[in-house]
Amino acid sequence: FRKATEGDIDRIMEIVADGRAAIRVLGLDQWQGGYPHRGVIEGDVARGESYLVEDEGVVVATAMVGFSGERDYDRIREGAWLTSCTSDDPCYGVVHRVATAAESRGRGASAFVMAGAEELAREHGAASVRVDTHPGNVPMQRLLERCGYVRCGIILIGHAEGATPERVAFEKLV
Repeated sequence: FRKATEGDIDRIMEIVADGRAAIRVLGLDQWQGGYPHRGVIEGDVARGESYLVEDEGVVVATAMVGFSGERDYDRIREGAWLTSCTSDDPCYGVVHRVATAAESRGRGASAFVMAGAEELAREHGAASVRVDTHPGNVPMQRLLERCGYVRCGIILIGHAEGATPERVAFEKLV
């Protein structure tokens, strides 16, 4: 688990394309409008918030892990977060844009991403890690539950690009 560099962006985009295809196979509208595009990934890398999983020197998974809060998480319905802080004074880390290379699916790379995010959260003194996923992305929901995340409610994302804006919100205390 390591921080991504500018030299990793092409590989990240390949993995994001694999993730986009996997989501399409599930029949979901998430990531089908071009998000996350290269500019988003470049921004993650520039901010030092892009992380990778390597297996024998090959990048097999990617995610954004940040600690500056998430405005979309300030309003949650049909439940509540485990922690009570907001994006104005976040006590949590966020994980977004989790994707695994097609050839590495089912080998634990996404669970390794989540474990890495949790370790980063502890290092940053965060109380928890928050993450969201499409209501139809059952494989991601199962992964999060296996990793000890608690389903907290529903949030609305502001960048849905015409897709379903509802996301199932999860949190894990670290």
